[in-house]
Amino acid sequence: MNILTIPLLIIAMLLFIILAFRWRLRRTRYKYQQTLNKYTSALIQPMTDLKRFARIAPYLLIKSMKIASASVMVLDRENHRYVVRAGEGDARELENYVLPEDSPLFSELLRRRHELRLAEAPSQIATQMRHLKATLILPTISESEYFKQPTLMTVLCLGPKLGGKPYTKDEIEFLNALASHATLSVEYAFIFEELRQHQAAIIQSEKLAAIGTTTAGVAHELKNPLTYLSTVAQLLPKKWDDPSFRKSVNELLPAEVQRMQLIVEGLLNYSRNKELALAQLDVKETIDKALALLAYDIRKCKVEIKLNFEHDKKAKADPNRLMQVFMNLIANAVQAMEVKGGKLLIETKNDQKEIFIFFSDNGPGIADKKVARIFDPFFTTKEGGTGLGLSICKKIIDEHSGALSVKSTEGVGTTFMVSLPAC
Repeated sequence: MNILTIPLLIIAMLLFIILAFRWRLRRTRYKYQQTLNKYTSALIQPMTDLKRFARIAPYLLIKSMKIASASVMVLDRENHRYVVRAGEGDARELENYVLPEDSPLFSELLRRRHELRLAEAPSQIATQMRHLKATLILPTISESEYFKQPTLMTVLCLGPKLGGKPYTKDEIEFLNALASHATLSVEYAFIFEELRQHQAAIIQSEKLAAIGTTTAGVAHELKNPLTYLSTVAQLLPKKWDDPSFRKSVNELLPAEVQRMQLIVEGLLNYSRNKELALAQLDVKETIDKALALLAYDIRKCKVEIKLNFEHDKKAKADPNRLMQVFMNLIANAVQAMEVKGGKLLIETKNDQKEIFIFFSDNGPGIADKKVARIFDPFFTTKEGGTGLGLSICKKIIDEHSGALSVKSTEGVGTTFMVSLPAC
């Protein structure tokens, strides 16, 4: 062998090793990117179930990174604690394991806002990490207005790698990207879970808030017929023999009594807090009650109401819940037109299976970017609004196996469409 051949072979071998190492590194990064893409695609649609998130994350990480264990802890705000909602590998036995919210581990994660390794953790926190079978922990922190302050929602606890090697810089970057991608989905899931848990109380509080804002209007609407009845009662003994007086009473009294009855029944239906009770009902009656309750605001805002009822079927719905939806949609339309006034057209149609109710106003309309979020909890276009009204309306209609949608054009107006199963 030529003496020059040996160095060339050594150089070739070194180049081969370097290229093989770089190829393996690129392949590893590509694998991580694949996992991230797979995870992200699983979360394209906002989640409404924290259990699903808690199951997906540990499963994918165990499979892709070959680690001994993975688990997810979720904040339980009501009980001021974090609970292991799901675990894979050695962490399966940790499900339902609890740590108090004020534990040093969570305070440290909220302070750092990025990963925490067992090797660098203070002794008290390291003890907690060992209990969680974790050598690496990553936080998911929300800045949402829903929480009023930065809040640690979930904690991803990862055990050691099966080969015993430490997590690399690339792996840490991958995991941080994973946590970042997960934040929005976790926020949605967290909010929807809390809304489900406290649905009855939230719905009732929204009702009471709406009643509070319409109290003056309801009182005004009842005052007029009550004044008329009082006047009739005073004149009755003196003028009953007068034919024109009797004729006037016979024509006006039933209408005034019916008007009062409509307002009182509407108020009762709206304020009651009952379980969903589906029944056959005419949506016209519910719309009439909603309009009666909002009559004062409608006149004050100079809104003209046009009605076009073309349905001939009854809806399968809960009158109490449906009242809340109609009140909200009408009130929103009126408030949108309160500066310049306008028209609100309420139409109904039906086919063999569904009844459709349209609420169309010629107000200022809603921007496209806002329309996309109009049913999101706590998103509002009104100053001082809670942002819960439309999200609750959508949930109520979903419970009826119906649909609530919106179309809007800035400068032209907005239409909300409600569809309900027909009887």
